Amino acid sequence: MNNKKKVIKIIIWVVVAILLVAAGFALRYWLAFSGFLDKITGRRPEMKEYSVIVKEDSSANEINDLAEKNVSFLEADPKVANAEQYLQGVVKIDSAFYPDVNLMVEMLNNNITDAIVLETDRIEILKEEAESAVATTRVIYTFEIELEAEDMIISDKEITTEPFIVYISGSDSRNGIKAVARSDVNIVAVVNPKEAKILLVSIPRDTYVQLHDTTGLKDKLTHAGIYGINKSKTTIEDFLGIKIDYTIKVSFETVVKVVDQLDGIEITSDKAMTLKSNGEVCNFIEGKQLVNGNCALRFARERKSYTTGDRHRGENQQQVITSIIGKLSKAKDYLLKVPTILDIAGDSFETTFSRDNIMAFLRMQLSDGPDWKVTSIAIDGTGTYQPTYSMGSNLPLYVMIPSTETINNAKTKINEFLAIEEPEEE
Repeated sequence: MNNKKKVIKIIIWVVVAILLVAAGFALRYWLAFSGFLDKITGRRPEMKEYSVIVKEDSSANEINDLAEKNVSFLEADPKVANAEQYLQGVVKIDSAFYPDVNLMVEMLNNNITDAIVLETDRIEILKEEAESAVATTRVIYTFEIELEAEDMIISDKEITTEPFIVYISGSDSRNGIKAVARSDVNIVAVVNPKEAKILLVSIPRDTYVQLHDTTGLKDKLTHAGIYGINKSKTTIEDFLGIKIDYTIKVSFETVVKVVDQLDGIEITSDKAMTLKSNGEVCNFIEGKQLVNGNCALRFARERKSYTTGDRHRGENQQQVITSIIGKLSKAKDYLLKVPTILDIAGDSFETTFSRDNIMAFLRMQLSDGPDWKVTSIAIDGTGTYQPTYSMGSNLPLYVMIPSTETINNAKTKINEFLAIEEPEEE
């Protein structure tokens, strides 16, 4: 009998131990998920990076070498006063202001100014699309200024019952989610929960649009991101004649860490190519292959190898996201890594959905388990070269003039998905 009691006690303690371990796991995962929600729904301060540029043959090698020198700023930059004030706090300079980027570069090349200060994003634009303008220059200093998080109008829609529109902005800025940077991926998602339908409208980054609250020159949609996600959101609202309820901002920079936690992901390349990423050589074969974090990010960023350029890059980015989600769904393989992955992913997303929104939507999905039907369309158009609002009238850049037909088709489809079919009367 005593032996029997001992066995029962052992069994009870084993069960208790198992329950305690299970509770510990559940608590760990809940805390990780709760922390993830706190991160992505919180309004974090944003950062804007600037570069100080001099001519290649300049005697200035560090910022202090510009003391009492003439340094030029772009007066069209809405945060130029902040940038100028910051730099004056580092070194006393003689500030000058010019109306457009091209003129600033001319002043530098003609030795009229000793250095120019531009948002790093505008420097990247010059390197990508007007390389000759900065071919004989170099960066001697970079700095960041902190911006207050933009005020966002929060929708009061019941997202489990009412149709709503989400703007998804994707950036591959090297400074992550906190950076105010160009938006390389622009997707409008129309979600109709009653009918379990989702419409994805992809708008190419080079689409030539009128930036919200501007007049005169139009600009590439991607450049709207330089002025913050609100500018991108309101510009798309103007462009499609819609009201966007929520935004999701995605950074591709932390893709590297997530993919490596998943022991790589599978992608399909439609061509063989050799690319470099952070000193690593990525050899892509035609067809399916397993890639690590560095090569996944390089695949998501590549556009010059394709005839369709940024459109193909958008397709690659969607493929990388899909592969990550697919691998994450294999919970049994990556159960122990879930908290770490959530912590990393929390630094990759930011949204105006509230915690309550997200939890209500998850409960609906777990309870009803609707079989979502997804339809994808894209704005199309014709490529040409035009001056832009952000870079000035004297520096034409490649843009896409959107076709009226695809714009009208998008508007019609959006209205269709927003409409809820009323139940037939008996």
